[in-house]
Formats: sequence, structure tokens, C-alpha cells
Amino acid sequence: MLILGVILYILGWVTKAEVGKLAAWIRKSSTVLVVAGATLIFTRNPGLAVLAGMIAYSVMARTGWHPGKGRSESSANTAVRTSYLEMSLDHATGAISGRVLQGRFAGRSLADLTPAERTEVLDELRANDAKGARLLEAWLDRASPGWNSGGGQEGPRSSAGSRGMSVDEAYLVLGLARGATRDEVHAAHRKLMKRFHPDQGGSTYLASQVNEAKDVLLKHIKS
Repeated sequence: MLILGVILYILGWVTKAEVGKLAAWIRKSSTVLVVAGATLIFTRNPGLAVLAGMIAYSVMARTGWHPGKGRSESSANTAVRTSYLEMSLDHATGAISGRVLQGRFAGRSLADLTPAERTEVLDELRANDAKGARLLEAWLDRASPGWNSGGGQEGPRSSAGSRGMSVDEAYLVLGLARGATRDEVHAAHRKLMKRFHPDQGGSTYLASQVNEAKDVLLKHIKS
């Protein structure tokens, strides 16, 4: 009965687990079994085999590394999509890219647009896609600091930005992907504040956005 209960518990956990976390758990478990099995074959000592498996698990738990982690994370991307805009975060580099889905510039990359064209896209989004407008403004904050000062072609920030930062926008501002931990939020916040803090010659507005993004994500992420 105990074994059956354990099996049912594992099956219930598997059905609820995220694919990425499940894959990582399988790789870690496989590594422990391989290390323990190899030790048993070479030493014929069950005690040493168990010890070797425990050491392998301890190393992965302490370092955060496990087989396949570098490969999967280096090629991973997180996408945020609205009716007019698609934004993508590259986990390996932290780079954020965007593509227009509708309107005059449909199919164009944000990076390929001129400042004047970005203004037109932003106007379209403000009129038709409020969430997309906030995401584009977050991207502009990183790609063109000072774009909303009123002195450049791209013009000032719209009132859409004053409605409160969304969770998706907060992830983009901090350059994090969904699933980030509270520690990762704090680390990203510290890194960006070194660049944007007014005392370091940065922008008061950008610093406030970084602070708000941290607050939004810490409320969103369960401790």
C-alpha cells in the first residue's frame, strides 16, 4: 500500500509539473542512477554506489548544474504575444527582439524600424492594443533610453504607461523569463540599477521603472 501511495503521488506530481522542470528532474535522476550504477559495477559495493549517487545529487543541488541545462537554456526563448506585437527574450544573451504582427509595418522587426517608424507603430498600438503599447514602451526603454523625453522623434510616453506595469512588461524590463526566482529578480534589479541609478549618471525614470518591475514580480512570484 505504501509503494502504491508513492506511485500515485509521483503520477499526480508529474501531471501538474511544468515540462521544463519535469525534464530537469528526469535528467538529474538519471544522472544519479548512472553514477550509482557505474560505481556498483566497478566496485561491487552497494554502500559505495549509494554514496556516489548521493554525492552526484549533492553536487547538482549545490551548483544548480545538471546534464542538458546549458544546452536547453542557451537555446531557450520566452515569447510574449499580443494582437499587434510579438516580443521575444533570449535567455542566453538577455536580448529582447520584437516583431509587428498587424498594421502598416506587419512582419517587420522592431530593430529594423527607424525612430519615425517606431513612432507610427506605437501610435497604432496605443489606438488598438494597449498591452502591446506598454510592451513596446518597455522595449524602447531598453533599446532607446530617453525616447520618451519629448526631445526625440519617438515622442513622450503615452498615458498607457501610467496604468500600472503588467507582469509581462516587468519581465521584459528586468530581462527575465517567466519562471524566474525571487533571487533572480533581486539580482537583475541590482544589475540594472548600477546602470540606471541617477547617482551613476542614469535616468530617474528608468530607475523608477526597474524598481517598479522588481515590485511587480516579487508580488507575482510566490515565495
